[in-house]
Amino acid sequence: MKKRHLAVPLLCAAAGVAHAQSSVTLYGIISVGMEAVNNAGGKFNYQMLSGALQPSRFGFRIREDLGGQSAVVADLENGFDSINGTLGQGGRLFGRQAWVGLSNPTWGTLTIGRQYDTFWDYFTTVATAIGTIGLLDHPGDADNLIGTWRYSNSVKYMTPQFHGLDAEGLYAFSNEAGAFGVNRAYSAGVRYQSGRLRIAAAYVELDRPGTVNAGGAVSNDYAGAPFLLFRSSPLNPSVGVRRQRNYGVGGYYDFGNGLRWAAMVDQVRFDYLDQSSFALTNYDTSFSYNLTPSLFLVGAYIYSHGQYGGINAGSHWNTAAISLDYYLSQRTDISLTDNFQRASGARAQAAFYLNAPSTNGTQNSVMLGMRHKF
Repeated sequence: MKKRHLAVPLLCAAAGVAHAQSSVTLYGIISVGMEAVNNAGGKFNYQMLSGALQPSRFGFRIREDLGGQSAVVADLENGFDSINGTLGQGGRLFGRQAWVGLSNPTWGTLTIGRQYDTFWDYFTTVATAIGTIGLLDHPGDADNLIGTWRYSNSVKYMTPQFHGLDAEGLYAFSNEAGAFGVNRAYSAGVRYQSGRLRIAAAYVELDRPGTVNAGGAVSNDYAGAPFLLFRSSPLNPSVGVRRQRNYGVGGYYDFGNGLRWAAMVDQVRFDYLDQSSFALTNYDTSFSYNLTPSLFLVGAYIYSHGQYGGINAGSHWNTAAISLDYYLSQRTDISLTDNFQRASGARAQAAFYLNAPSTNGTQNSVMLGMRHKF
């Protein structure tokens, strides 16, 4: 994917002093789609979707060389609706990313601002939702692999790679005097890469997430839309989450000739303020294959099982998808996708990302999408 670069020399006022080199990269994605879904809130629906293959965005990636291989790095990334032009991420201007930091190949990278957790950084090339088919999230995007929320007030450290191994950690402050643990978060993970193999493990914890402390780590983007499930107690929908914990392990292997197999397992545990709980386990596997240099075939299957605490009930989801993706050029592709989900058990709703939940336990979506990267 080509980027647009602006090289900006920083001229020093004092004669004879070497100047640093700075660059700003403009990048982005524009993605739209047309979808037919059999049951969205009880009705058949045709609709246009923004971010059908990947959420639309544009951003500025900034780097200033400091000498000695050290650099200032920053990223400002805006999410927007390509159908109507509105801002994404709860109306934020740079709601996808807004951070600045220092980077050195020997000492690693430290960044501060609004950014992603380790689940996103390590599993986006593994999970079906991002790595292969755009709308195929795990139920309710409970593990945030679609990227429902980011972390404000966060500090992240990423180690350099050592013999294929690297790690990272993140802490997001509550920013609330006298309520240090209300709407804070932390995350950690480790990853190994060698040749065609990549494997990673990660953990995320959120304490009292949501709008009770709107200036904390996550807020209105966490509460979100109707297809974002499990943000409230099964006993009382007005009772929120006390603690959410995500555990995951996954990876992929490239067999060559354009064939990749990816798989992951994660569990999301919700503890609610009324002492009830819910645990969701996802088993996600997918493959992609280059039928020709321009045509990709993708298939995926996800089994999800949920178990409630406080009530004797369980839930099941079976999700499958197949997609053909054709590249018109290096930066522009079109995709035809069929997604199907069946849900059964207590509180189980079939609901694909960007769609109202089904009323009969199944949802089928056929979508034609287009994406351009710049």
